Amino acid sequence: YLIDLNLQGINRFTQLADDSEEVPNLQGKTYSAFKLTQHEWLKLELIRDVLQTWESMAGTSKFDSLSTSITSGLDNVSKWYRKTNNTDVYFVCLALDPNYKVAYAKAKWASQDFDDGMRRLEDVVSSWVSQ
Repeated sequence: YLIDLNLQGINRFTQLADDSEEVPNLQGKTYSAFKLTQHEWLKLELIRDVLQTWESMAGTSKFDSLSTSITSGLDNVSKWYRKTNNTDVYFVCLALDPNYKVAYAKAKWASQDFDDGMRRLEDVVSSWVSQ
């Protein structure tokens, strides 16, 4: 459910967004308030590992009695994770990070998600260029 997180791209965005005229201002908050520490990134990696373990557990007979609960929990996490599809920020950060660019998303994401991300990136770049 969780794809590999892009620490550098997201942290760069949170550092630069507050000073950018192209990024909408937040009401009562700053983007830098969302910067994660190294410790917090490590926690996210552990959460990813737990979710992958739960997926494996839900598919084995040993955990049949918990399968419905595990699946329900994973469905809930997936629901909230899919909300990232409602923003351009994640894909734009990946595309602009020189370590990843779009190659990572093309290799790891479902083709429809990658195509949607590319369209969003093109829209964002077009809006910056037209200003």
